[in-house]
Amino acid sequence: MGRNKGLPKQLTEKQELLRQQSINKVLRAIEELKAEGRSVTITALVEFTGLSRSVFSKGHIRELLVDYGYSGIKTQERKKSTKKEKLADIVAEKDRRIQELRAQKEELERECELLRGRIFLLMQGKARK
Repeated sequence: MGRNKGLPKQLTEKQELLRQQSINKVLRAIEELKAEGRSVTITALVEFTGLSRSVFSKGHIRELLVDYGYSGIKTQERKKSTKKEKLADIVAEKDRRIQELRAQKEELERECELLRGRIFLLMQGKARK
């Protein structure tokens, strides 16, 4: 909060409170949209949260979207100044996707194991008859 030097403490606290409220609204909206099976877009988030479109270009909201894997949402991003930064972003996105795929794989393996168990139990029940 070094950028708020010279601002009254009450104003700084109010800004932080509003920032947290915006973050909470966006998080709830993401969860609700996912639960409804809708795609998470800026338009859908604006509609769901009631926040203005400009809120989604603020740093704390953009970081939140990136942290939750919605870096592909179209917002006005500053241009990457160097090839190294661009490549680092590509690598970070690929790493995030790999982690996401690994989690999906683990979930599918658990589901497969459960289904194998059910099949086994069903086969045991038929064998007894």
